[in-house]
Amino acid sequence: MRDLIRWVVTRKENTKNAARDRLQMALMRDRMDLSPDIINALKIDLLAVMSQYLVVGEEFQEFGIRRLDESVFLVSNIRVKELPRATTN
Repeated sequence: MRDLIRWVVTRKENTKNAARDRLQMALMRDRMDLSPDIINALKIDLLAVMSQYLVVGEEFQEFGIRRLDESVFLVSNIRVKELPRATTN
């Protein structure tokens, strides 16, 4: 019974997070006039570059483009799983 309750609660949480992410992406597209394809390509490229230097998670905790007055900012949070150790030469 506990497992069933835990599954239902977890599922609702995942659904809530997915809905929130979709809403954030829709708002970002509206504000910046960027197509979903460009935003997705930007996320993929950013993960690929970060993966060259760090061991990172596959998902963003946050990803968005924010506007403040005339400035535009890319805001992203990527989970770093492991930092590379410094090597001595």
